[in-house]
Amino acid sequence: MRSDPESVEQLIWELRRVFRELTTVADQELQTVGIRTGDRAFLEFLARESRPVSLSDLARKYSVSRQHIHQTLRNLPNPDWVDKTRDPSDDRTVLLSLSPKGRRIWNRIREVDRRLLSKLARRLPRDSVATTTDLLGLLRRELAARKEIEK
Repeated sequence: MRSDPESVEQLIWELRRVFRELTTVADQELQTVGIRTGDRAFLEFLARESRPVSLSDLARKYSVSRQHIHQTLRNLPNPDWVDKTRDPSDDRTVLLSLSPKGRRIWNRIREVDRRLLSKLARRLPRDSVATTTDLLGLLRRELAARKEIEK
């Protein structure tokens, strides 16, 4: 059976509220590390990369503007967390990667994440988490397919 538009709207309303609450809670938790959720997201982008990545590729891959990447990079609490190197195949391109200091701070961030996730996991039913994860993946794929159709 298909959902009705009102149910989907309610789902999206809840998602927006959850996202806002997650940001607030994460900011509180990350105070111990001295960063905010935006810094965390940027460091995660780099931590997920297996090799240095250009600023443009990073922006494209995570659907943010190059300006956003520049601004986040400039506003990091510690610029030594990110290594910047010239692309050997294009002198105009800067490649970004986590530095050893960046890896250490990323590991501290993941410790904070694990503590928060453990607290939440104790309070959320496993089946509901799995079902919700599946639904959100389906929603994301439907939205991505819509973008492809409109091109």
